[in-house]
Amino acid sequence: MGVEPHEGHMRDLVLGLKYGKNRTFARVLAQAVIEATNWNEYHCDVVTWAPTTMKHQHERGMDHAELIARHVGVLLALPTKRLLRRVTASSQTGLDRNQRLVSPEFVARPLGRQCNVLVIDDVVTTTATFRAAMSALINAGALSVTCVAPSRTV
Repeated sequence: MGVEPHEGHMRDLVLGLKYGKNRTFARVLAQAVIEATNWNEYHCDVVTWAPTTMKHQHERGMDHAELIARHVGVLLALPTKRLLRRVTASSQTGLDRNQRLVSPEFVARPLGRQCNVLVIDDVVTTTATFRAAMSALINAGALSVTCVAPSRTV
């Protein structure tokens, strides 16, 4: 689920965090996720994120989705853990819709116990990233997976 359309102020916040390295925007984006979601409908035990490529983490000095996820975890009083590792090194930035549908591959850490996982990303474009994250987490033993991003193009 993407909370708001990827335009105007929301787009500026996402791009400011992602490319402008304005880390304070992560808190604002997390707050948007919290305020726009009816958390009574979801039971979550842990928060994680859809990791970006190592190349982008190195270039940006951060994983922007991780920053948003950590703020969401604080706001929901839930632990935030790195549960996913990106297997594919290719980025989806600049790809068209059909190219983006070839989803990134993730491997999830074994969960040890069944739990309900909340996955955070910055923008939902085709849902391919969330579908790949859900698949990896279910295969690792997640009871349920909820995916939320502050922004959406779909």
